[in-house]
Amino acid sequence: MSKALDGLRVVDFSDTLAGQFCARLLADFGAEVTLIEPPEGSPIRRMPPFSLADPALSLRFWHLNTGKKSVVIDRTSAGGQETLEAMLCGADIALLPEDFDPEKVMHLNPACIAVCISAFGCDGPLKEWRGPEIVLQALSGMMNNNGAYGREPLYGVGERASFAAGQAAYIGIMTALHERHSSGLGQIVAIDAAETAAAMCFPYVMRHIYNGSIHTRQDQTIPAGQVKCRDGWVCIWIYNHRWRAVCTALDLLPLETDPRFSDPQVRRANWDTLYEIIQDKVANWPAEDLVDRLQKAQVIAAKAYRPSEQIHNRHLNGRHYWEKVEDRLILGPPFRLSATPRVVRSGAPALGALKIDPAVWEPKSRQPRQSSRSSQLPPLDGLRVIEITTAWAGPMAGRVLAYFGAQSIHVESPNRVNSWRLNKERPNPINFPDGEPGSRPFDRSFLFNSQNVNKLSCILNLKTEEGRSTLRRLVAVADILICNFRPGTLAKLGLDYESLTAIKPDIIVAELPAFGGSGPMSGYAALGPTMEMATGMSAMMAYPGGQPENSGPSYLDPIGGFNAAAAILTALHDRDRTGRGQYVEVPQVEAAMQFIGAELLLAAESGVDPLPDGNRVANMSPHDAFRARGEDQWVVIAAENQAQWQALCSAIGHPGLATDPRFSDLAARKRHETELTAILSEWTAVRNKHAVARLLQYAGVAAAPVANAADVASSTYLAHRGFFTELDHPDAGRHRYPGLPIHLSRTPGSQRRPAPQFGGDNRYVLEDILALPALEIARVSAGDVMATVPFPDG
Repeated sequence: MSKALDGLRVVDFSDTLAGQFCARLLADFGAEVTLIEPPEGSPIRRMPPFSLADPALSLRFWHLNTGKKSVVIDRTSAGGQETLEAMLCGADIALLPEDFDPEKVMHLNPACIAVCISAFGCDGPLKEWRGPEIVLQALSGMMNNNGAYGREPLYGVGERASFAAGQAAYIGIMTALHERHSSGLGQIVAIDAAETAAAMCFPYVMRHIYNGSIHTRQDQTIPAGQVKCRDGWVCIWIYNHRWRAVCTALDLLPLETDPRFSDPQVRRANWDTLYEIIQDKVANWPAEDLVDRLQKAQVIAAKAYRPSEQIHNRHLNGRHYWEKVEDRLILGPPFRLSATPRVVRSGAPALGALKIDPAVWEPKSRQPRQSSRSSQLPPLDGLRVIEITTAWAGPMAGRVLAYFGAQSIHVESPNRVNSWRLNKERPNPINFPDGEPGSRPFDRSFLFNSQNVNKLSCILNLKTEEGRSTLRRLVAVADILICNFRPGTLAKLGLDYESLTAIKPDIIVAELPAFGGSGPMSGYAALGPTMEMATGMSAMMAYPGGQPENSGPSYLDPIGGFNAAAAILTALHDRDRTGRGQYVEVPQVEAAMQFIGAELLLAAESGVDPLPDGNRVANMSPHDAFRARGEDQWVVIAAENQAQWQALCSAIGHPGLATDPRFSDLAARKRHETELTAILSEWTAVRNKHAVARLLQYAGVAAAPVANAADVASSTYLAHRGFFTELDHPDAGRHRYPGLPIHLSRTPGSQRRPAPQFGGDNRYVLEDILALPALEIARVSAGDVMATVPFPDG
């Protein structure tokens, strides 16, 4: 079976997690990837965790480099430089280290796609800053959402910003490859991990821009809580319209009419008491039984799986998720392509196992093509996308494609309105510009408007034959269809993949089921927080002895959206070469597990779970958030090595701490971490978080303010990156909108128009896209097929 990326030659010259993850995705789907390493090997080879069975093997290196070959090149030698240049001349894609000028690659090989990934970019106000994960998460606005109000905010486990940056780079590469198919030219793809982290953050910055509000951890914004069962924690969401179902499923029917809980507002005031009652009821129940019972009642719930449980997870094993290569465990694919599935050809390579013959890397014969396509057009111009999506993950996938020029038609039902339009909720002023819902609040929600820039809105009542018929007509002129409802939704509408290919044989259909389309949990409903619990992430993120925590309201949604965009673009590259479409499944939980792949592999091997310890980590001390001046203001400090520790001591005016026996080396600091925290907290507590971060970064110490929405909105770094774009919305007014972190040098993406009004493009779709005659337009527009306001029950 052919692979989607057959024939592509990739030079992975990167030395970061982000670069090597990006290159591994390329290898997964068929590209020939060569990892270039210095004589001492890639620094990732020395990064924990290490295998118990093979202590010399970094599981992080293994996870990031399966399917690649390794060649050793000494860049300081003339021969090494010559070999490297020969490889770059023959490469389709080159992932570069930060110190390598991408323009040199473009001079050597104008058809190459040269990729630069760094923490803060090669220019701008933060270019010299140190950016370990905790710094990136603090600056993004994400960390400000995590943990208990009054306690130190928590950063998310693993190296999420790096993995997300690698994913963003992959999207940039695949977009550039599609454009190269017509132009024959390469370009530079530039990614900052810090900007990527900001793009993955829940859009509270948009709410702040709309009305000046600043979300805090004190705000109760999600109707959820956790209980501890016999064998683990379970998160339960109690939506108002599911209250009776919750009481019935838990055998707690008297609660339904209990005056403390019967009214939604009173219930929220007694939230802790309610969960104490549920806790008493389920304390001895198996967690999976509780989840299954609730899900059967259509109540959203999930177990917080521990990493060591995932190797035995009945659902993952029912989907044959875990695989082996060279008799060693690997994670399953991040997404599944029906015609060109992932094939891992080998394990991670031994250092220098490949001997390079420069002649093999002779440049491919590639000349710029004569094309009728204007060089000013965005790279995905000419593609048409149909979105049957809601909330964040599906719309994020469509947003990425629209950002690069695809025409994305957001198809909504008049009686099943996108939940981020907040149509079913009592209008809360905090969600709207200037605190005013207005006459069309569904067009003024900061949530919907933040994620649907560049799109068209077409309202079709798919419960009617006329609505389904109109959608089928759209499919006939579309390239891609995206759906992020439960598995089976398209089939119920008569729009399963087979039916769609009968209309448009080369269509690419992508579905984003939380748990995949098969397996015991495939029918489970899910949200970002419950998916995060299902991955194993939440169980690793907690205060000592505390319950599992989530990363903001919905961190897994943008990960799912990025994975879906990556999968669709992979299928598109295959279609560009072969003319065939295919079905794409993006199981969001499995896709996100890639971000903690090394931790899952170690837990599967050892049977031991990481012990959550707030922000503290084994290889750095200090590594935490410290209270700063002001209410719930924090600054993160991370001494990445002994030199940074000594610099920190000097910067805070206590050079003697560096030689204090309690703190003189890492092991001593870990033993006396509580004392160290108290000393640093005393110094930070009376200082401005921004001033502390600037002082320490200037001294060479990794630090950052824990940014809130106002900080993100006023970030000089994001402004320098062009992250925000001013757009005029006919109902919401003129505001800045957060963008995407993927920068293409020759054919960049952009934000060209604001999110659409509800049904605002109905006539354009019928008249200009479908070219229907006037009488038919009048018929389809009338009755209950289309609308420009939601139905009363919508």
